[in-house]
Amino acid sequence: MAKRREPQSSALSFMDCICCGFGAVLLLFILTAKRQILVSSEDALQAQQAADTLQIAIDEAEGKDKALDKEISALDPKPDSNATSIAQLAAEQERLAKAVADQLQALESLDAETTEQDPASLDRPSADKKYLAGLKLRGPRTVILLENSGSMLARTANDAVDLMRSGKGKESDKWQRAKAAVRAVMAAIPKGTEVAIFQMNESASPISGTGQDPYIDPYDNNQLLTTLERLDALEASGGADLNKGLRTVNGIPQRPTSVLLITDGLPTAPSSGGALSESDRVRLFNSALAARVTFPVNTLLFPFEGDPSAAGLYWKLSTRTGGITLVPDKDWPSL
Repeated sequence: MAKRREPQSSALSFMDCICCGFGAVLLLFILTAKRQILVSSEDALQAQQAADTLQIAIDEAEGKDKALDKEISALDPKPDSNATSIAQLAAEQERLAKAVADQLQALESLDAETTEQDPASLDRPSADKKYLAGLKLRGPRTVILLENSGSMLARTANDAVDLMRSGKGKESDKWQRAKAAVRAVMAAIPKGTEVAIFQMNESASPISGTGQDPYIDPYDNNQLLTTLERLDALEASGGADLNKGLRTVNGIPQRPTSVLLITDGLPTAPSSGGALSESDRVRLFNSALAARVTFPVNTLLFPFEGDPSAAGLYWKLSTRTGGITLVPDKDWPSL
């Protein structure tokens, strides 16, 4: 009897290997599919978060837009207003800024023009008004009668003659102070008062305005400049005829309401020849007072040696007419 073959163990081992391999493949497939599911879930979550963030940004932008619309509506509540938009408001602001700039430029141009064309306004002196407070220069018309005789050059007759002979009269401190006194009085004249300036030596004539109308407005820079130029050019020489000076002032068609006489002593003209004594000069003074004076006569009496009675006589004239006589310090006004 033949022997039966026993099954070989190698066949069983092959089947085991196949099953194990199939199981491994199946496990790998399962693990890979689960990983893909997890990755897809994470991507979906991130996409949802990004969408939520974007929606929040959109909501914020819409809120800001609505707030801006409210601000614009508050700035321009009327439909027919000139500025109905931010652009129009900006244009209006630019127009106003340009208008302000134009006004400032025009003001600067006016100041420059005034400085160039009206230097008289810069020459107004600031007078020490302690000498002028008592002067009774009543408006509306005041006359300044400035003596420009040779004695106005110096304190003594000999010094005055020397200055005239040397041709240095314009350098005289006394004469320059007399002119400065005129400028100081002009600066102190209140607004609304007209002023006429007359020179008085052996003749009398206006140096302001015209012969027919010598009055000027001292606050009109053009008129003031012309008058100051004439004053600066005025020279001192000859004698002093007070009688002619007062009569000339009395003859102005529009009579003055007050007069300021700037002098340094008693009159020296008209002279009959030869030297005049003090009594002769007193006689000339009294002769001048024979003219009817209907206005206050104020006097600024500058120093001159040899006229001891001058201060008393001019004080008498001022008191009689309702004016005042002042004797300024030797250093007033300052040059």
